[in-house]
Amino acid sequence: MSPSARVPIESISPQALRDYMAARPEGSYVLVDVRQPGEYRQEHIPGARLAPVGELAGLLPTLDPTQDHVFYCRSGGRSIAAAVMAAESGLFPESPTGGGRILNLAGGMSAWEGQAVADSPRIQVFAGVRTMEELLRRALDMEKAAHLLYTRVRDAGPKPAVCALMDRLIGVELAHARVVYHHLAQRWNADASADATRGPLPPFEELFAALEGRVLEGGMAVANLDPWVRDAASGDCLDIAELALEVEMNAYDLYRTLADEARRGSGLGGQAERAFLDLATQEKTHARMIIDQIATFSEDGEAR
Repeated sequence: MSPSARVPIESISPQALRDYMAARPEGSYVLVDVRQPGEYRQEHIPGARLAPVGELAGLLPTLDPTQDHVFYCRSGGRSIAAAVMAAESGLFPESPTGGGRILNLAGGMSAWEGQAVADSPRIQVFAGVRTMEELLRRALDMEKAAHLLYTRVRDAGPKPAVCALMDRLIGVELAHARVVYHHLAQRWNADASADATRGPLPPFEELFAALEGRVLEGGMAVANLDPWVRDAASGDCLDIAELALEVEMNAYDLYRTLADEARRGSGLGGQAERAFLDLATQEKTHARMIIDQIATFSEDGEAR
């Protein structure tokens, strides 16, 4: 599999999964529950295999790539991360005709049980972008949005484990923003050499401070997450970590999609593909950090 190739990940609704299970013989697919053992013991979809997301890397070689695999968790954040891990493992063929598919249960167990789940629409956050400079400025603004979100959760005064996770995420978002700024500075300087009237790019601190940061990379508006931020002080660690994971995986998915589009000819060229792949790689690193943190939580969703 080429470094920029990715096995497709399909989203499946609870009703579609019920229909899917009813129409297929047992043994032709695998349900993979990536939650913690305590969550699994409390309730799970019949026939599901337990593979906590923090342990999944070691369990991937035991998956049969000729079978469909349906990943699920509580609300979808951990399972999409697990599905990406499976998709990039090199075990599954890129064409569904050559083996099993990878599916993610939209909304997780919350949706399976009929409970309402938060809406996280994918909007065209890069619509209208025509140049690398526009692309990088928009990416930088979205890094500011994630930085603001995690800072607000940290300031809401949640539990020490959440504070520690938010502190780490605030740091990595700031570092990621500097990477985006580095790409922007390179583009800015290249354009300045061809335009004598172009002034210098403002320093990172000045530019970052001036950004509004209203929309996250995955298309979620920060303002729409106000209820979640208000509940951060009383919510358990797993609730908060799972939404943070969803934010990072949405960002990863967006950048990978844009890299694929750039490779196919979006008009921005190979430089855009490389920039998007760089951003996607770092978002996946952020997600891995959250997964590792989740693996330290006890079965009641608190830090050990």
